[in-house]
Amino acid sequence: MASSKTATAVRRRTPNYKSGVRMTRIAVELFDRPLGWSFDSIQRELGINERTLQRYLETFKRGLVDRNGRSLLEAFTRGDKRLLRLARHGQAPDSNAYNAASLFFMLTILRFLDGTILKQGIDDLWERLRDALPLGQRDLLGDVERKFFAVAIAAKDYKAFDDQLDFILRGLLQQRRLEIEYQAVGQHGRIAYSFEPFTLIAYKGGLYLAGRNSKDGRVLYLAIERMGRVGFAQQNGTADRFIMPASWRPERYTEGVFGIVDGPETDVQLLVRNEATETYLRSRSIHPTQKFHRRPDGKAVLTMKVRGTDELRNWILGFGPWLKVLKPRELRDEVHSLLAEGAALYRQSVH
Repeated sequence: MASSKTATAVRRRTPNYKSGVRMTRIAVELFDRPLGWSFDSIQRELGINERTLQRYLETFKRGLVDRNGRSLLEAFTRGDKRLLRLARHGQAPDSNAYNAASLFFMLTILRFLDGTILKQGIDDLWERLRDALPLGQRDLLGDVERKFFAVAIAAKDYKAFDDQLDFILRGLLQQRRLEIEYQAVGQHGRIAYSFEPFTLIAYKGGLYLAGRNSKDGRVLYLAIERMGRVGFAQQNGTADRFIMPASWRPERYTEGVFGIVDGPETDVQLLVRNEATETYLRSRSIHPTQKFHRRPDGKAVLTMKVRGTDELRNWILGFGPWLKVLKPRELRDEVHSLLAEGAALYRQSVH
């Protein structure tokens, strides 16, 4: 009886016609998906479960190999997703063109750097990469400028800041202290900083230099367009270098900040007053601590724990009547005052 059950189980696991068709489809479609095909998508499109997919992969591993016995398929992870792709030694013929197109799209996001030495370096890199591709792959990039495009809203213009950016780039790579003349918001005259540059940050169409003020050890974010003269600091006639702290991580330093302007930790509650705004907000990663709660009246409340509310205030104002501050009271009063002041401008007669 035991042997009969074993034989039945073996017959059930033997690939049938439908399994063969599915496996063939996986292998063929991977040629058109050089960046990978997620396990979830494979299971959904083929109507199979994870256990079945794993059985297919084991079959591929044993039977779909090159002349050196290496599997032609490989599983990998990207973030929290598992994906399948053609192995690098059995690479899809057009995968380099796909990678180049992906890079080009990322470069379009940096369009606000046009006219600067940063953009010149980017353009040179792109041209070298494109020219190194085989002719067949290069043909796939025809009209790439019309196929990938990014819209920059209110981006800053850095054409006049090549001198500053030149010193900043060299200071970052060589870990040299910079002498920076800086015009802070709301202050008369420029501040002279002896500055250790850690990270150049692109944020909302603008460039910021994060680093440490040598005089008091504070970490600051300096806007490039507010910089006057920038040069290298000297110590006894030689380059004044610094060591970047091993603990420095820009993502950790900004964690919890709404934007890049730091401030006291604050619990925020926002009432979402219409369905369209709720749909818009739920589709975006606004803040690492964001949570949505449904009230008994059906409206959603967005909660966050942020460090600093200056940028959050401006963001809330952009939603006009569709977001209402419930907490904290100080932020609620500030937004109320600014909206009332703005409304008053339109109640006045215009001559």
